[in-house]
Amino acid sequence: MTRSERTRRTALELIGTTAAATGVAGAVTAQENGNEEEEETDRRPIILAGRIDHWYGIAPEEIEGEENPTLEFEDGEAYELVWINADGAEHELVLESDDGEELEESDSSETGGETVSVTFEADEDVTEYYCAFHPESMRGDVEFDGGFDL
Repeated sequence: MTRSERTRRTALELIGTTAAATGVAGAVTAQENGNEEEEETDRRPIILAGRIDHWYGIAPEEIEGEENPTLEFEDGEAYELVWINADGAEHELVLESDDGEELEESDSSETGGETVSVTFEADEDVTEYYCAFHPESMRGDVEFDGGFDL
């Protein structure tokens, strides 16, 4: 079994065990970090699995199986970005602007199997996402092409 197949299998197993608890299968209401208001989204979440060597695309189908997939958003739309800690190393997902400004960030996790999510309104200033602890290997692009067909 290749490393990519193991990552996919591990991520799918983790999704299966956490989906019911986190509500990743449908419409959600998620509380933002800090004192921001709650945002609602009727879109299915974008789901990644975090490993030291890359983010692994789980859903939607357009990114399934891709390493550090390009994420597609629509400006001004609310999104839930969910990631699963697939290796037990510490990870934290950060959305960054072209000039290096951190625009959104999730909580961090160093617990294998833990699911972390962040809900935010997409802003065209976002150009990349990365792991705060592994920024060289866990980094992907963001595009504004109308978003995924969620």
